[in-house]
Amino acid sequence: MIRSFVCKDHRILRDVPLKQIKKHLKNKKTTVWIDLEKPTDSEYKFLEQTFDFHALSIEDCKKSLELPKVDIFEDYIFVVLHSVSPKLEKGHPKRGEVDFFLGKNYLISVHTFKSPSVEHLVEKLENNKKGTTKTADFFMYEIIDYAIDLYFPLLDNWEDYIEDLESSIISHKPSKNSLKKIMRIKGEVLHLRKSIAPQRDVINKLTRRDFPFIHPLTSIYFRDVYDHIMRVYTELETQRDLINNAFEAYMSVLSNQMNVISNKMNQVMHKLTIIATVFMPLTFIAGIYGMNFRYMPELGWRYGYYVILGIMFIIAILMYFFFRKRKWA
Repeated sequence: MIRSFVCKDHRILRDVPLKQIKKHLKNKKTTVWIDLEKPTDSEYKFLEQTFDFHALSIEDCKKSLELPKVDIFEDYIFVVLHSVSPKLEKGHPKRGEVDFFLGKNYLISVHTFKSPSVEHLVEKLENNKKGTTKTADFFMYEIIDYAIDLYFPLLDNWEDYIEDLESSIISHKPSKNSLKKIMRIKGEVLHLRKSIAPQRDVINKLTRRDFPFIHPLTSIYFRDVYDHIMRVYTELETQRDLINNAFEAYMSVLSNQMNVISNKMNQVMHKLTIIATVFMPLTFIAGIYGMNFRYMPELGWRYGYYVILGIMFIIAILMYFFFRKRKWA
């Protein structure tokens, strides 16, 4: 899907036919914004023919790039930035890439998903009855600014999630999936931090007054965006530390639980050892008189059975008190 906006003489022309775009581009006082959502091959071909973009820039648009970047060409700059959706899908933030071609009086935005930041600017222009004289670089600023602001609700949700997880661990009531949850959120934070770090550098370049196609007045706005993304980066650093603390707390609680189980096992083994020790002499005596020799003097004695039982009982009692005196039992 392709949408076009032409800002001319304080008026906003919407859905301008592509054939008329070249005519509007020749007027340096006119600002042209073209947005391509899930562009087709024919729409990519239109970009190449109309704006004479470099083949490498078009190729980068067609494939998803892992890291944000900015490339400077003679007639335009090519910017790749990442954004997140305010809604979670299966507990994960949906990430997307938005590519920008910024020239003297035009902005081309390309994305393969429904971008909330792009839709925000579209809605803003459609509701603007008085028109606008804003430049192409300011349009790019508004899209990027809204995209960066979408990180804050996500970070707030993550912070609450991590704090609840840490509280459950500290209260010694971690769930069976606590470790899995910790590793999942840790992966999310690290992946987002990996994307934010180069994005921060890209926006920092846009704040320079001598950067091509960025007006000095607009660079001031990009400084504000840079402050926002630095807050995002700092928050991610804080959350990374919180996750590490939660992981250490989980391992500590797990270690304590293992120690408790180990102590209980030691107590059980201690009692079983005492019982086995008490029965050792009794088993020895029972084993002697359990031998099937024909001539054993005690076997013919009338009171031999009772005497042997008495001896065994006395030995067991004496051993018990001996263990109690030694504080072994």
